[in-house]
Amino acid sequence: MGAHVRKPLPLLLALLWLPLPGHADGGWSALVALTSDYVDRGISQTYGGGALQLGGNYQSAFGWFVGAWGSNVDPYPGGASFNELDVYGGMKWPVAADFTVQAAYAHYAYLEDPRPGHYDYDEFSLGIAYLDLLSATVSYQPDSTAYTQLGFAQRRTTLAGELSARWPLRAGFAVTCGAGYYDLHDLFGVGYWAGNAGLEYVHRRLSVTVNRFFSDSTAARLYEDASANRTWVVSGVWRF
Repeated sequence: MGAHVRKPLPLLLALLWLPLPGHADGGWSALVALTSDYVDRGISQTYGGGALQLGGNYQSAFGWFVGAWGSNVDPYPGGASFNELDVYGGMKWPVAADFTVQAAYAHYAYLEDPRPGHYDYDEFSLGIAYLDLLSATVSYQPDSTAYTQLGFAQRRTTLAGELSARWPLRAGFAVTCGAGYYDLHDLFGVGYWAGNAGLEYVHRRLSVTVNRFFSDSTAARLYEDASANRTWVVSGVWRF
């Protein structure tokens, strides 16, 4: 069996850290994305297949935001695909020159999910960012449900800590990387590490990223072939 589908709030809200060309602070924005593999926290959510992803966000000039994001998911080989819908809201505010703090809540729902368990869950997160170059986020899920090679666990707590960095180069290119630790001790008595490194190209509203993902042996022990260790992923995002 494959991995329980999960989408972390820091990744869901990653684009909120970035300024949208041509938009002042405050207002609506949206995105359409295509990716060769929907990888979250070192685990493929489409079992190596591609995904179409859509999102919309309203950012108030006073700092609060709300939005929704969706993707197809297919966590089991040969199983039926279904859809993930995430709705979220939160607040971000400056705390010093070039630093921003962000607090958010999200609810993750799986529509027409054929699995017998109830996998919907909630997440609370707190993050800090330096411009759009560095960010650190801690998140807490009070009601996670997962099926892995170590068994099935329902409505347990999980924690995650994640760091990401983006270093601009010339001509619209940037180097990106990230790493995180995912504490599943309340679920299965283990935790694991995962990360990624890649190259991003941005031209106006289009961004294209090539990433190499990594995860440790515990991730493979939990999720077997759904572990995205050493997986290359190409993604394109159109923001408007």
